[in-house]
Amino acid sequence: MNITLYIIRFLYRIRYQLIFGSVIVTGLVIYFSRFIPKTYTVKTTIYTGIVTDTGLNSDQQPTNWKSVENMFDNLVKLTKEKGVQKNIAIKLLAINLVHGNLDEDNLYIRAKNYKDLIKTIPADLLQLVDRSSEEKTIENFMKYMKNDPENYLYGLLNNDGPFYSYKTLSTLVAKRLDNSDLIEISYQTTDPGITLSTVKLIYDELRSAYEDIRYKTTNDIVAYYEKELKKQQIKLSGLEDKLVNYNVENSVINYPEQTKAIANSFSDFEDRYEATRRAYESADKIILEMEQYMNTRTKLVKANEEFIQALNEISSINGKITEIETFNSEEMQAKDTELQEYKTQLKNAEQKISSLTTMINSYKESKEGVAVDGLVDEWLKQTIAKTKAKAELDVLEQRKKVYNEQYKIYSPIGTQLDRQQREIKILEQSYLQMLHALNMAKMKQKDIQLTSATLRMISEPTFPIMSDKSKRMLLVIGAFMGSLLLIIGFNLLIELLDRTLRDADRAKRLTGLPVLAAFTGHINLKYRGFTKASNRVVAAYCCNQLNVFLRLGQTAIINLISFGEQEGKSFIASYLQEYWEDLGFNVKIITYGKDYNSQSMVYAQAQSIFNIYEPPYGQDSPDILIVEYPPLREYTISTDLLQEAQVNLLVADACRVWATSDTQLLDHFRKQIKEKPLYLLLNRTEREFVEDFTGQLPPYSGLKNLIFRLNQFGITANKA
Repeated sequence: MNITLYIIRFLYRIRYQLIFGSVIVTGLVIYFSRFIPKTYTVKTTIYTGIVTDTGLNSDQQPTNWKSVENMFDNLVKLTKEKGVQKNIAIKLLAINLVHGNLDEDNLYIRAKNYKDLIKTIPADLLQLVDRSSEEKTIENFMKYMKNDPENYLYGLLNNDGPFYSYKTLSTLVAKRLDNSDLIEISYQTTDPGITLSTVKLIYDELRSAYEDIRYKTTNDIVAYYEKELKKQQIKLSGLEDKLVNYNVENSVINYPEQTKAIANSFSDFEDRYEATRRAYESADKIILEMEQYMNTRTKLVKANEEFIQALNEISSINGKITEIETFNSEEMQAKDTELQEYKTQLKNAEQKISSLTTMINSYKESKEGVAVDGLVDEWLKQTIAKTKAKAELDVLEQRKKVYNEQYKIYSPIGTQLDRQQREIKILEQSYLQMLHALNMAKMKQKDIQLTSATLRMISEPTFPIMSDKSKRMLLVIGAFMGSLLLIIGFNLLIELLDRTLRDADRAKRLTGLPVLAAFTGHINLKYRGFTKASNRVVAAYCCNQLNVFLRLGQTAIINLISFGEQEGKSFIASYLQEYWEDLGFNVKIITYGKDYNSQSMVYAQAQSIFNIYEPPYGQDSPDILIVEYPPLREYTISTDLLQEAQVNLLVADACRVWATSDTQLLDHFRKQIKEKPLYLLLNRTEREFVEDFTGQLPPYSGLKNLIFRLNQFGITANKA
């Protein structure tokens, strides 16, 4: 059968179930949906600033979109977190108890909901309500809250009640708007004031919890670096103070410059010392040689007390001059008045020595006859030089000891200073690295502060004046469509599982036999006045199909067989006999229990129908012999009787179930008849399935004609 036609007929067959079933269900939904409370929705949009870059993080890498999605997921999931929901519920309860009014609705809670709430609140909890302060009430409730099933607030949060339970607060919807920095929060309840308060509280709790989570790690890092930096600073200050004290103790101002100055000064000292020593030795040697030529004159000069004093004066003054010149630069020497005075005194002393030579005139020649005027002058000059050199050497010898002492002092100072400065440098580098890390952490902290600080409302939640659009119409439509689908689904399940023969297509599918025709029987009371007329039409159709088995001059034997009682063999046989007799055929019906004994041995062993049935004497053999056999489930039929017939007709009630035992019985029956024709005749079939064989059955009215055309998909046909 065409699948479209099958579906249409299937729906037509259950039309009354569809109509009345859907009407009843829809009517019930319409009635009970009147009591559904109105709902109010409050929405707000929050700017997060997660995606936007502040530019403070110098080490910022390209945007990690996976991390961004994770941050948005964290924000959304925070709204479902029980700790956040607990705070919201307790604060919401406190607000409603503080501002609730038994007589009229307000911006916080409706009077009806407030009355229902007051009825459930225990007396000890009501005593904690401070109607002058929300904060005090919230603080009292937080102290009252315990994780104990006997605690009222614990039960309020964990039951299925409205407004304050975890289950109700979990209906809050938070979602990111496309790929933006915005999050939309929406909440729906039956009380507009409670809805508004809940949205405000969820924003406050979301911001607080989110900032706490984001700040905690960064704050810990900043605190760690600050603590370590303080330790490093104290240690660095200690080392620097130690270095300062060491410098003070050892009179160190600038060690490299000081050591350089000492080295340069010592180099100049060595040059001067060497020159002075050479001058002294040279003068001493010259004096010894000259004294050999002027022995007597020399003794006179040396014996002169005034001369001796002049020499001592020169030696003393020259020592002082040497001491000043050794410890002062040339610029300082030029400015030193004391040095200039000493030089003047030295010059005067030298002149005094020279004047003494004029007093020595007694000897004009040496003992060798050499003139002594030039020798005396030279001797005096060398004697003065020697005296000056001797005084200068004494001073330089003392200075040399000073230099040796300075070298002993400054040699270990350099090593110690290097060690301390190295320790300071290492600690300073560590300090700078720690300071850099602290700066980076603070920049990260500031970056988070800027992004989290922008976690603010873009659109403020407002008090909903109008309720949400009612979903009653959707419920009604859904109930109507659902009832149709349920009825169709239920009948379709029955259609797939049902093994009732019902119509030709199903009978052929279950039995495997070709269906010759289908009779209406007496099952349709609506058309009971047209049952005979309809069955005559069916009988005519059936007889026309069987006429091919009739032979002129021979008796055509037609076997009517059934598996059980009351299948309709006699009913069908009477209509077949009536039709053929109207055509002039001699038709004879023989029935078990009336015309032959089905319980006899003769019947069981009969090889021909005429072995068990003999026509009355004097009657001609019929043209058509219709043999009605007993139920095959209870009686056997010999193979010869089955094969003797021109055709075997298996009669079955269309309202009966085709059991597995029927299939097994049919298989055995087929083996008996072998190649003989075997057809299935259905009885008590619905009119629409009978019309598949015969065409439209009476009555023939305009409405019936239209229904028939539609049933056969004759949409544009003029006649049935």
